[in-house]
Amino acid sequence: MSAPILSINDLQVTYHASDRQVFALQGATLKAGASETIGVVGESGSGKSTIARAALGLLPSGVAEITGGSIAINGRDVTGLRRRDWQPLRGKPIAMVFQDPLSFLNPVMRVDRQIGEAIRRHAPQRSTKDRVVDLLELVQLPASVARSYPHELSGGMRQRVLMAVALACEPSLLIADEPTTALDVTTQAEIVKLLRDIQRTLGVSVLLISHNLAVVAELCDQMYVMYAGRVVESGPADEILSHPGHPYTYGLMTAARSLRDADGRYATIAGDVPSLAERFVGCPFAARCPVAMEHCTQLAPPPTSVAGQANHVAACWHLVEGKGRDDHRDIAGAGARHEGVQA
Repeated sequence: MSAPILSINDLQVTYHASDRQVFALQGATLKAGASETIGVVGESGSGKSTIARAALGLLPSGVAEITGGSIAINGRDVTGLRRRDWQPLRGKPIAMVFQDPLSFLNPVMRVDRQIGEAIRRHAPQRSTKDRVVDLLELVQLPASVARSYPHELSGGMRQRVLMAVALACEPSLLIADEPTTALDVTTQAEIVKLLRDIQRTLGVSVLLISHNLAVVAELCDQMYVMYAGRVVESGPADEILSHPGHPYTYGLMTAARSLRDADGRYATIAGDVPSLAERFVGCPFAARCPVAMEHCTQLAPPPTSVAGQANHVAACWHLVEGKGRDDHRDIAGAGARHEGVQA
């Protein structure tokens, strides 16, 4: 079998500030193979964007440091590359669509110039003008958009332009960081459909970072659930969403439901997100977990198969000790409480 396009193993990333450290990733593992669509989900601050930036060597210099683990692209270890050595890898084989298009598009350059820059750098043999038109058509934008400035476009159109810039690099893997954030429901659905069409048409792999479980359910083959800098559950998306094995995944799914209780409140996960200013010895979710045992705070649980599925694993002591998901199937209700209406 060929090597995965991207393979991240036990990655640890620390951010250094003047008076403290933030251990943003404390052992994250994932891989993206050819023609796969992978979803990475979790609360804000769980490390989703950090793992994406690390995969492209975009961690802020002098602030972030990889302190453990490894990153491999097409089987090549790139963990210790110098900043200038990352340039040949960005765009091709891996390109990224960032979260806020207005921040990443140049406000004084027309769309055709911005797409054209990517074409000239990564596919100089192609006709720039014709390729720009082809890419705009691929992301379902009219050719007239080529002469527009970013501020003249809607949020959904700017997101499509960012996709065109990324696809101009002819990547094998497209990382999409929260591509539907701040878009209305109709535009979100259009972007999701577009990502699916691009994946099917070009055969490109997609790594989707999202807090929206519905989007992940619709798009993704594989899924990784992150919490406090760690991957706590991974496996086929449909298997995880129908039979979650980690208490956090249960709670996350319950909190994502649109139903309200008799008081008109949505469900939330009890407790607070832990501070990343310390390294966790045991399970980082232990303080919020309704079925936590004493040793959950003392030892990190190993990834364990869920219901005998070798490709579906979760890091939970209940699985290690054979209690499994069936013995705490009501954990979603036990682990979530109603603490006010959320938008």
